[in-house]
Amino acid sequence: MTTVVLLLPACGLFKEKPPEYLNSEDGAALEVPEDLDEVRPVRPIAITAPQTRMPMGDELNPGPPRAVATGGGDVTAYMAWSAQGAYLKVHDSPANVARRLGTLIEESGMSLLEGSESGEYQFEYEHVRIDTRGFFRRIFSWGGDEGPDHSGAYRTRIEADGRDTRVYLMSSDGQPAETGSAEHVLGIFMERFG
Repeated sequence: MTTVVLLLPACGLFKEKPPEYLNSEDGAALEVPEDLDEVRPVRPIAITAPQTRMPMGDELNPGPPRAVATGGGDVTAYMAWSAQGAYLKVHDSPANVARRLGTLIEESGMSLLEGSESGEYQFEYEHVRIDTRGFFRRIFSWGGDEGPDHSGAYRTRIEADGRDTRVYLMSSDGQPAETGSAEHVLGIFMERFG
């Protein structure tokens, strides 16, 4: 106890010191020799870009994208990105994609809550994770390292993109779904679309 009482005042000796440049003085102005041109200030170049949405929490430090194999053959769907987030691009007309999407949701084991011919479906997805840990790891670990849970209520939105169709995954409140969840659920759709 006495050691702690004696060492506490000594902690103030090791406090952070301000950087040396804060106490420095400005030097003389730069003199340009007469045989050189005067230094002309350069105007900054303004580069404009279209306004994009701010990244969501899981996009600030994203992990590698989810890799999904389509099993070879002709690829009719792939994942892509836009300012609205991840989407599934399907090489088919919006009417066909809307029809097939309702069937895919039901065949994938998701609970279809509401659907329309326009391709806007509401559904619930329960993310089932298989425990691949060995016997001893299960006995001697607690909590587990299950990874993210992508379960939840979602809705789809489709948009025509030339001859193709974009399928967006939205949360139940109509906002873009979190990146990991969008990649996971759209990846399931991509496997089914082929």
